[in-house]
Amino acid sequence: MIIFELLFWGSFGILVYVFFGSIVILSLIARFRHKPVQKRDWTPSVSVIICAFNEAKHIRHKLLDCDAFDYPKDRLEIIVVSDGSTDDTDKILERLKSDRIRIFRMPEQMGKTECQNFATTNARNDILFFTDATVLHPPEALRLLMRSLSDPSVGCVTGKPIFKQDTGAISRGLSKREKYEFYLRSKLAMVGTLFGAQDCIYAIPRTLYCPVRADLDSGFVGPLQLLDKGYRTVYEPEALAFVDRRAPNLTDEFVRRSRIALRGMRGLIYMRQLMNPIKHGFVAVSLISTRLLRWLTPIFLILLLVSNLFLLGNYFYWFAFASQAAFYATALIAFVIARRKSRLIFPLYVPLYFCVMACSALIGLIKLTAGETGQIWSTRR
Repeated sequence: MIIFELLFWGSFGILVYVFFGSIVILSLIARFRHKPVQKRDWTPSVSVIICAFNEAKHIRHKLLDCDAFDYPKDRLEIIVVSDGSTDDTDKILERLKSDRIRIFRMPEQMGKTECQNFATTNARNDILFFTDATVLHPPEALRLLMRSLSDPSVGCVTGKPIFKQDTGAISRGLSKREKYEFYLRSKLAMVGTLFGAQDCIYAIPRTLYCPVRADLDSGFVGPLQLLDKGYRTVYEPEALAFVDRRAPNLTDEFVRRSRIALRGMRGLIYMRQLMNPIKHGFVAVSLISTRLLRWLTPIFLILLLVSNLFLLGNYFYWFAFASQAAFYATALIAFVIARRKSRLIFPLYVPLYFCVMACSALIGLIKLTAGETGQIWSTRR
C-alpha cells in the first residue's frame, strides 16, 4: 500500500505545484529578482517573414496590413514563402509582387519551420520579424517589438495574440487559461526569460538566428537555442496580433492543443540540456515546471486516479476518489451540454476545458511515442 500512497501523494503534489505552486513561487521571486528590459526607440532594418499555405483568403489583407506599419518604408522588406500552396495564393502573390515584397514558392509543402529557415537565408535586413498570414497587427506593433531588441541581453521578443472568442464553453475556458498564461509570461520575463515565443508575432536579430530542424517548432526551439547561447526572450504585451480564425470549438482546440504538446515535447527532448538544474539552475527548474510537467499532466492525473483505487480503505481516500469522479462527471455533463450548443456556467466549462487540455496532451504524448512530428500544418478555417 505504501507504493500507492507514494504515487497518490507524489502525483497530487506535482499537480498542485504545476498549476498553483509554481506561479506563486514565481510571483514571490519576481518581487526580489527583477531584470528589467532596457528599452529605447530605434528603427533597425526589418525583414517581415510570412509563411503561407493556402492563404488566398488572407494574403492580400496581410500584405496591406504590413504596408500600414508605422515604420520607415525604406527599412522594411516583406518576404512571403508559399509552402506548396494549391489554391490561388500564388496567383494573388504574383500580382502583389513589388520591390519591397519578395515572393518565394516551395515546390511542395515542407512545413512552417523549413519555410522560415529558407526565408532567413534570403533576408537582407537586420531584424527578422515572423508573423502569420491570418494575423493583423496595429500599426505600432513593430516599433514596440523593436524597443526591447535594443537591449543587448535580449535575443527574441514576442507579443500578445488576440483570438476570436464567442460565448461557447471552449472560448470561455480558453479565456480563463489565457489570463493565467499571460500573467505567467509577464512574471517569467521579469525574472529572466520566456521559454518560447508566440509564433504569429516574434522578432529576432538576423545575426542571432539559428536554423531550426525542420521537424521541430521554430517558435519554441528557436528561443531555447538563443537561451542556450545566453540570450533571453521577453514579452511585449502591448504588441498585439489579431488572429483571424473562427472562435475555437471542441474539435479545433483538441487538435491544436495535442499538436502543441507533441511539438513542445519534441522540442524539449531536443533541447534537454537546458533542463539540467546543476548547470542552468533557476532556468532549468522554471522550464521543467512550466513546460515539461505541464505537458505530462495527463500521466499524473491517471496515476492519481489509479493509485486512489487501491487506497479506498479509509474515509479520506474515499472522499478523494469521489472528488475526482465528481470532477470528471462534471466535465462529461458539460461536454454533452456543449455539444448541444447550450451555454455553460463557470462551474461547468472550467472542468470541461481542463479535461480537453489533459486529453489533448495525452494524445500528443501518444503521437510522440509513435514517432509523429506534426511538421506539416493544416490551417484551421
